[in-house]
Amino acid sequence: MSQRVLIPMDFKPGSERALEWAVDYVRDRGGALDVLHVVPRLHQLDPFFRAGSLPSQSVAAIRERAAERLAQLLRHKRVRYHLHVVEGDPATCIAEQAGVLHASVIVVGTSGRSSAARLFLGSVAEKIVHQSTVPVVTVPMPAAK
Repeated sequence: MSQRVLIPMDFKPGSERALEWAVDYVRDRGGALDVLHVVPRLHQLDPFFRAGSLPSQSVAAIRERAAERLAQLLRHKRVRYHLHVVEGDPATCIAEQAGVLHASVIVVGTSGRSSAARLFLGSVAEKIVHQSTVPVVTVPMPAAK
């Protein structure tokens, strides 16, 4: 059965490591990657902003940069993928897009933050695990040596 793997990407080391894992997963099982980049709304970036969405030109520029970076990361990987860029709360958008895209599994990287940092900042990966209706694979960063 062909897999639809949803891979949230913020293009930080944790998500890039998860992308590597997802590429291998899709190659072994067949299917394609749905790469999701979530652009936070202005009030999520800075509490002093009360406006809603970013200007459409900004979102278009973000989409273009994300597409370029993704093409670099997946060069020579021989895997089918589609990039989706949406605006909103990352954990909520990821859970929603899993349903919209009929994802078989979500593969998400972890940032490697300590438990104390997660307590105050929250963990997108943890929220996804709790909100998702499909299996979630978390790919941790390797331990520092």
